[in-house]
Amino acid sequence: MTQDHIDAELFQAHVPNGRRWLLWLLYKVFWRTVFGLVIGLRYVRGAKTHPDGPVIYISNHNSHLDAMSLMTIVPSHRIHLTHSVAAQDFFGTSGFRKWSMQNLVNAVLISRTKDGRDVDPIKLLDAMLQAGHSLILFPEGTRGVPGLMADFKRGVGHLASRHPGIPVIPVYLDGLYRNLPKGRTMIVPFGGTLVLGEALYFKDESINEITDATQRAIEKMARDIKNENKLPHSKR
Repeated sequence: MTQDHIDAELFQAHVPNGRRWLLWLLYKVFWRTVFGLVIGLRYVRGAKTHPDGPVIYISNHNSHLDAMSLMTIVPSHRIHLTHSVAAQDFFGTSGFRKWSMQNLVNAVLISRTKDGRDVDPIKLLDAMLQAGHSLILFPEGTRGVPGLMADFKRGVGHLASRHPGIPVIPVYLDGLYRNLPKGRTMIVPFGGTLVLGEALYFKDESINEITDATQRAIEKMARDIKNENKLPHSKR
């Protein structure tokens, strides 16, 4: 499959101009209201500024709400150019689910198995970054055990090493698994925290070094939130 075919067929068709306002309304109005007022999600901005242009967002992953919560922090003029990376074998199993992911979540679906691949996922995502799009990655690869973080897969390392000028922004999500537990379809208001970290820049680091550095960044954010939430020791 040629680079031109990747660009034209696999992601540019996902963001027609007519969908820009829909995505803005969904994430800057509807979902921001749901997360802020209904769920009670607390937004913590550790970053001083948000880089403009294409970025790679990375986050821990425990809930189907994770991608929507990250889309609410994307700058308004970049929402239609920002895509969650989701599993084709899970979200592409029915026509309605696939349509919803591509049109309402603005996701790009990739196969996690070699048998179902028309194109190398890294080549596809590489083409998107080259075209100025941003990506939302969950380097654990799947929703893990609530409250625990699995080892990161090397996809973020591959992409960041190919694009040293594109920042990697770590985001830590705490508690969203309580609002939409695995296997449930109803959202319940149990609160949570979203921490937007400082952008990471890589130059000559290896794929493994980048992967390890991004995981350490989110693990540090998790420890900081855990320490912040600890109750002070009572005096006797």
